Amino acid sequence: MTDSGAPPFVCPDCRASVGLTTGGYRCSACALFYPVLFGIPDFRIRGDQYLSLDDDREKAGRLHNYGLEHDFASLLAFYYSITDDVPGHLAPGFANYVLNAADRARLQLQLLAPSGGRILLDLGCGSGGALVAGTATFQTCVGVDIALRWLVVAQKRLAETGVDAQLVCADAEALPFADRSFSHVLGSDLLENTRSPKDALCSAASAMGAGGRIYISASNRRWIGPHAATRVWAAGLLHDRVRSKLLRRRHSVDILRAVSFVSPASVRRMAQDCNLLHLATEPFVPGTGQLQNRSAVFRMLARAYSLIARAPVTRTIMTAAGPVFQSVFAKEGAS
Repeated sequence: MTDSGAPPFVCPDCRASVGLTTGGYRCSACALFYPVLFGIPDFRIRGDQYLSLDDDREKAGRLHNYGLEHDFASLLAFYYSITDDVPGHLAPGFANYVLNAADRARLQLQLLAPSGGRILLDLGCGSGGALVAGTATFQTCVGVDIALRWLVVAQKRLAETGVDAQLVCADAEALPFADRSFSHVLGSDLLENTRSPKDALCSAASAMGAGGRIYISASNRRWIGPHAATRVWAAGLLHDRVRSKLLRRRHSVDILRAVSFVSPASVRRMAQDCNLLHLATEPFVPGTGQLQNRSAVFRMLARAYSLIARAPVTRTIMTAAGPVFQSVFAKEGAS
């Protein structure tokens, strides 16, 4: 698959057309300039919740230079070695999650579009795992992330796997695409990592054509067990100050300080406000590929969770209050 079918860009600020010029794109109406950095168009009008635009671009440059002489796995390890927000003792777990992204995405895409589709937008694409998975069944795949540093990592992954997909640096709440550009949107771990989950969801809805479908997965704020990344119990139910104090005491940094916790019910309400129709919500059950490089205890607990999540008697409970949920919504109208 190639990115030849990727939609044209528009200015994320005023929605006017943009033209390619030396070093990037310029808006035909407001004249804002959007650079192309490391081969990736950067359409951001603000930084993410962790780094400013300048700091992110500097870090992306370090990653790009390192990646010129190292493979994807080494680049990923280097990423975490220069990332203060992830303590060293948690970095292996984070890296393992990233390495398994393509396997996880194959399960997610089965729920979103079992037969594939025309053009997929992977919103919050991170390291590009879903783009690797998506090219098997979609004609065109486009990956968007607000962090240029992660897109540089994704660029390396795509190069090593021979996947040709468009990477774009942009804010999920201000996408640089015309309305109705995509047939499907994948939003894995998306909403909890945005400033306004509702704005991000409505932006994604606008980017889909009539009859389009969007997949959302997220950590459930109603889960009373240990948070997958931090091992803090009932993380989504704790008051922000209490959770922050606990995380700083345990890990020296509040890893979740920018996370917007959501639940299946809150996402359904947001979707309704965005004129999306609810199709399905269920627990996310990891596949066997997600258990690689995990301890025997973890694998045992994961298998037990899988049985509970799939059992008719407990499935509803695990959907509402389990650790991770996944939902699919559709945009009204004929496709």
